[in-house]
Amino acid sequence: MTSMTSRPARISVLGPVRAWDGEQELDLGTPQQRTVLAVLALRQGRQATLEELTDAVWGDDPPRTSALTLRTYVSRLRQVLGDEAIVTVSGGYLLRRETGTLDLTDFTAAVARARTARAARDHSTAAQALHEAEGLWQGPALADVPGSYAQAQRVRLERERRAATQERLALDIGSGRAGTAVTELSALTEEHPLDEGLSGLLMLGLYRTGRQALAVAEYQRLRELLADELGLDPGAALRDVYRQILDGEPAPAPVAPVWETAGTHRGAVAPEQLPAGIRDFVGRTELIDRLRGSLTAAGVSAPVVGLTGLGGMGTSSLAVHLAHRIRAGFPDGQLYADLRDDDGGPVGAAAVLAGFLRAFGVPPADVPDDLAERAALWRTVSCGRRLLLVLDHAMTPEQLRPLLPTGTGSAAIVTGSRRLAGMPQIRWTSLPAFEPEESVELFRRVAGRSRVDAEYDAALRFAGACSHLPLAVRLGAERLAARPTWSVASIGDRLRVEMRQPVALHEDCIRVEAPFERDLEALRAVDPPAAVAFGLVALADDDEITVGTAARLLDLPDTEAERVMESLTDAHLIEATGYQRYRYLEIVRWFARRKAIAAHSAEFRRAVLARLGKPVPAELPTRSLRAV
Repeated sequence: MTSMTSRPARISVLGPVRAWDGEQELDLGTPQQRTVLAVLALRQGRQATLEELTDAVWGDDPPRTSALTLRTYVSRLRQVLGDEAIVTVSGGYLLRRETGTLDLTDFTAAVARARTARAARDHSTAAQALHEAEGLWQGPALADVPGSYAQAQRVRLERERRAATQERLALDIGSGRAGTAVTELSALTEEHPLDEGLSGLLMLGLYRTGRQALAVAEYQRLRELLADELGLDPGAALRDVYRQILDGEPAPAPVAPVWETAGTHRGAVAPEQLPAGIRDFVGRTELIDRLRGSLTAAGVSAPVVGLTGLGGMGTSSLAVHLAHRIRAGFPDGQLYADLRDDDGGPVGAAAVLAGFLRAFGVPPADVPDDLAERAALWRTVSCGRRLLLVLDHAMTPEQLRPLLPTGTGSAAIVTGSRRLAGMPQIRWTSLPAFEPEESVELFRRVAGRSRVDAEYDAALRFAGACSHLPLAVRLGAERLAARPTWSVASIGDRLRVEMRQPVALHEDCIRVEAPFERDLEALRAVDPPAAVAFGLVALADDDEITVGTAARLLDLPDTEAERVMESLTDAHLIEATGYQRYRYLEIVRWFARRKAIAAHSAEFRRAVLARLGKPVPAELPTRSLRAV
């Protein structure tokens, strides 16, 4: 490798990562060394920490010698770029930046000159500067750098490139070059079919070149696609352009993109809204790997995964844990919203959108009042950004649709008590109970490893009594940790006694059952007979409940009994074990029996059980479910 000492090297990242000494290209070494240089270059004169460099080069699986290996890479790069090119600073490295030595810096400066000129209405100078900026690109950014870090940065840089391209196309349409701009815009709208900004420019370009019918057809295409894919209408800016074209009004010269909002600050700090993850999270390893693959797969446009399950299964905890695992792949921001209010009702999409827009620098005064316009502005602001959304406790499709990302590079994790109909873009997964060893491992981490291992069999029995429900296991372990003189066996005995009481005795039992109560009330609101059946069917001691058994207990035809049991399954209050076969988790069965005890007399409960073939005293009532 040849040492550079006479002058600074010129570095390029807007394409393959390359460097030159004058006209001579320099050998930057292995892909890993190029990754190190890319990270330092993208910091543009700011420090890159060892942690950032390690993550960029190796991702989640760094070698034990990563720090030593990084020092070797930096040493080799100094031999090529010059001893003074890379400076060691506390906790990392810094690439010296000098004028004209990095194409990304030149690109940013050219775009800034263009915007200054455009603000002064010097459109010719602005267009020239944007053409210069685009000419610096030699292909996809970091084209020869592998790994998720490079992919995330490619998406970010491509967004900036596309923003500059759209600004230049807007100037072209307004300055007599509309025909050329239409050709380019037609290709871009095929690549980004949901981008309202590109469609708006294409409509204006078509109109200004005398093709009004094609401009109208473009609007109809986008309107139908938005309705089919997202259940949304076009935003106000695009509707205004459409109205002007229909009315035959002179189309305005778009000196700025029609969708651009003064309150959108591209330089705003990327929001990082994820709640803190659970320190002692355990289990779900295979599921996490599968979900991670779905959310980060190359070439998939805005993947969305949905997590459902019985209350207490840990859907929210898993969503947050998963989001933290993949957050590095979404450098433009991670957003979180709880879609359930304090009273258990749905939070409106308008309020959530307002929060998202403010997170990206849109002043409150610039947030539209109309939901459709607010959703359109959100699509504009999020377009081209690589965002990760966690939408917790989703309750209705109408609440969720306006929030979901649409552009390539973004993804969303949704949780809810049940699958939401009419959302085909969401790949739903129902969380099962823990495996026995996962339950015991959680017990260890909360109550103490040595203490649990000393009574392993008792811990396993306790977890089984909790039906391996993560929330129940955690609360029991926390109770044990707070009672250092208790044995694991003793807390298991207490649990078995408390579960069989007609009312919940301990605060922990109430906390475990609170999600069941919430799910049952939600079911009662939409299907009252199923909510009543939940308690009555649980009176039977059968490990599995067939449709026939449920029909006899409820005094219903088989078809209606099956509908009721399927409704309970959809609410995750029972589980399907086969065709027309169901079961209660033991911890849920005792909760359901308490609901039946509270709602029905002992005589009526005995009569219900007698329908399975046991003798019924003549004086007992024989009411059916419909009479309750």
